[in-house]
Amino acid sequence: MNHHPKMTFFPLCDLHHGPMRRVMLEGSASAEAQSFHQCERRDCQRIFRDGYGYSDFADLQFDASRLSYRKCPICEGTLYLADVDRVLKVETWECAETKCDYTEDVSSPSSR
Repeated sequence: MNHHPKMTFFPLCDLHHGPMRRVMLEGSASAEAQSFHQCERRDCQRIFRDGYGYSDFADLQFDASRLSYRKCPICEGTLYLADVDRVLKVETWECAETKCDYTEDVSSPSSR
């Protein structure tokens, strides 16, 4: 299946639920391969890359040792953390693919 990520989506950091911003790795030959979302917290190295899920980025290297990847059961695209209800302790995950509206609610790890 040919996947096309949504142009505008706003993942949250899967570790502490903070916002992430879209960044480009300077000097990259392929903008698509080197564009990702990075946690806005200064002390957090967490990133989200469509097709790869969540991992860390340190010393200009992608570190998959703490990889977290959720696959969409409909289109097999990458799910990202879209919202967190702190009161109900529920995370909402959405598919990053353009033509897929799949969402799922799961218990937050802090509630387990």
